[in-house]
Amino acid sequence: MNAATMTRWLEEELSHIPRAEKGSVQNEFRMLYTYHRRRHLAHDPKAPARIALFAAIRAIEAGSHALTPSFEWEFFRAGGGSAQMMKLAQSD
Repeated sequence: MNAATMTRWLEEELSHIPRAEKGSVQNEFRMLYTYHRRRHLAHDPKAPARIALFAAIRAIEAGSHALTPSFEWEFFRAGGGSAQMMKLAQSD
């Protein structure tokens, strides 16, 4: 997967993880999601987005942050919007 495609996918996926105030744990969660998602897509372009989501949640929990991250579960669940987005991209 080329960098431009990866960036477009990440922008779409991040639109389902809301921003918060600068320096917040929610924004750290978004950053961790981006880190894990880029790694997964570089290794396997078919990797589901929820794998990176769960990795980011575990990283936040490991940092002893008292946060329940905010995100649109319907997009990240199996068969949700991210899966549909990947199917469309693969059919191109």
